[in-house]
Amino acid sequence: MQNVKLDNKDCCGCTACYSICTRNAIIMVEDGKGFKYPQINEKLCNKCGLCKKVCNFDIFKSNEKNIKCYAVKHKDENEIVSSRSGAVFIALAELVLKQNGVVFGVEFDTVNHIIHKQENDKSGVNKFKGSKYVQSDMKECFSECERLLIEGKKVLFSGTACQIDGLLSFMRIKKVDISNLITVDIICHGVPSPKLWRDFIAFIEKKHNKSVIAADFRDKEQFGWREHKETIIFEDNYSISMRNWTNVFYKHIMFRDSCYNCSYTTPYRNSDITIADYWGIENNVPEYDDNKGVSLVMIQSQKGKQYFEEIKECIYYKETKLESSMQPNLSHPSIKGDLYEIFWQDYSKYSTFKFMRKWFFPSRFQICINRVLRLPVRVIRKTKSIFR
Repeated sequence: MQNVKLDNKDCCGCTACYSICTRNAIIMVEDGKGFKYPQINEKLCNKCGLCKKVCNFDIFKSNEKNIKCYAVKHKDENEIVSSRSGAVFIALAELVLKQNGVVFGVEFDTVNHIIHKQENDKSGVNKFKGSKYVQSDMKECFSECERLLIEGKKVLFSGTACQIDGLLSFMRIKKVDISNLITVDIICHGVPSPKLWRDFIAFIEKKHNKSVIAADFRDKEQFGWREHKETIIFEDNYSISMRNWTNVFYKHIMFRDSCYNCSYTTPYRNSDITIADYWGIENNVPEYDDNKGVSLVMIQSQKGKQYFEEIKECIYYKETKLESSMQPNLSHPSIKGDLYEIFWQDYSKYSTFKFMRKWFFPSRFQICINRVLRLPVRVIRKTKSIFR
């Protein structure tokens, strides 16, 4: 077996190469960090080159275009409460469902396994609500989307910018008519390791001696839109809220290597619509700033404009300027954290329990040790910036 890509930083794991292979010569294999990479079985491979042709990740170039930006809130307060921002995605999904269409999004398969999946009714689509700060398992989504489009179905496909671009490249090479496809990408901070999330849940279950049945990565209902706390729910409906996963997430040390090398950190995407939390709403549309959630919507195409026009009756919206709507990950990739190398070295040499206790549930003493470990890297960075 050999890797499709020579360097992990050039593979986002979108599965376009896996899906395009007509000989089933490519499988997605999880590495030691818990991220899946495509590997080729040379005995089955006929050297057609489709896997390399379909990959767009390290050659994507954004083209500047006229983008319309909006602050959006759903008119149904219940949809906002149960969604992570302003519930614009649900408005779009319901429109597609009314057209007898299918919606692809990310949901919990089990509490420790997050997958991309298709749903064709409101109860199913509701599973897509809420942030999932883990890379999703794409499974056969590209091929399923292709089948539905060939059958003449309307399809809304949501995902990160790299997943959407991979899907569009796959459809282009397969020569599939995408006039019934509406693509929605999210502004992504970076995708953490699925294996780390499995270990995180296993640690909590062992610590509390009971099974976890559900998790909410950002519990807006309890803490409001701006707070970032995860809530873990156990089998007896006992729950705990904390920032343990969140704290490590914002250290930028558990993302896929490609996230630090992402060329999609631009406002100009290949999707039809880009959505995100509208951070900075207090400056642009202060009357929407109620700590319940506001969506940023960026219209990328004529098709995106058409769909947005069709949901206007169920949303409140105000147009804003692109310059004032910019989010950090529309300008540059997340910067690799100072402790990245130490973090993964520890992961490979410590037991799961010891590693989790050190990095996700540290004592005050360990927090001080971690700060000391960061000092040399921070000094080097500071010195480089002075002599530039």
